Amino acid sequence: MKPPKENPVLWNINGYQLQINHPNKLYWPEDKISKLALLTYYKEMAATLLPYFKNRPVTLHYFPRGIHNFSFYRRNFDQKTNSPIQTVDYQEVSQDKTIQLPLIHTEEGLLWLVSKGCIEFHLWSAKAIDFLHPDMAIFDLDIGNNTPFNKVLKAALVTRDYLKKQGIVVYPKTTGGTGIHLYVPIKPIYDFKTVRMWVKSVGGRLSKMYPELVTTEKSGRKTHQGNRVTIDYSQNSIGRNTAAPYTVRAYRLAPVSTPLHWYEVEKGGFKPTDFNLKNLPARIAKEGDLFEGTLKNQQQLPVE
Repeated sequence: MKPPKENPVLWNINGYQLQINHPNKLYWPEDKISKLALLTYYKEMAATLLPYFKNRPVTLHYFPRGIHNFSFYRRNFDQKTNSPIQTVDYQEVSQDKTIQLPLIHTEEGLLWLVSKGCIEFHLWSAKAIDFLHPDMAIFDLDIGNNTPFNKVLKAALVTRDYLKKQGIVVYPKTTGGTGIHLYVPIKPIYDFKTVRMWVKSVGGRLSKMYPELVTTEKSGRKTHQGNRVTIDYSQNSIGRNTAAPYTVRAYRLAPVSTPLHWYEVEKGGFKPTDFNLKNLPARIAKEGDLFEGTLKNQQQLPVE
């Protein structure tokens, strides 16, 4: 017996009529989290999210039938239908062709994408139209499934302390998975190779200082080795993308990539899933936007 047909839900978003089909579809069936709950989260968080998206290309990760079914990434957004999404031309060197990168500047654009099945948003570290000079240096701290989360927190702290001695301010957030992202906002005057090599050199120094804790080596396609924390510097490459601040992740319990206080990292005692779709809006109302400094504090790297 087929389930009763759902009527679509209509939202008026700044004058844009958004039709939401199958609003009660369970995207997280074990956690009883529906498509409409996901849309409600992004609607509540739009004002906080959108400054991070401004002029920054985004790679979209769709799960139109929920987190346990097929998914796909999309970054070439060829406008074949009317949508509230802007695009910018990008010349792909590897394929010698021009693609249309999506830019999300409005609440209606964000929610339109979510209504089409997009759960995760992954941002580039450079802005349009200067794709050659990033304004973020990113330390992607990754661990294996059997490594305790407190170990990646410890690695984040030693990285922060090392960079603090160089006068560099670092902003931490959970990845929404098992890792931690450390963001260093920078002036967009360095090419990707310079930024990547700087992150690699910091990781290399830390691996010598804390050989049982940190490595920059990779094992095949995996970005982690044994029970050490891998500092993945390769994220600092043109066209690569990283989970956006406050994006929901398509894992059990709907975790969110969440900016942290450094005292929370020092104290530990939490799991990435403690920050999720259900409680993040209340956290923001209480704590404010802890990542806001990445939008303003453009720093110079200690490189020649």
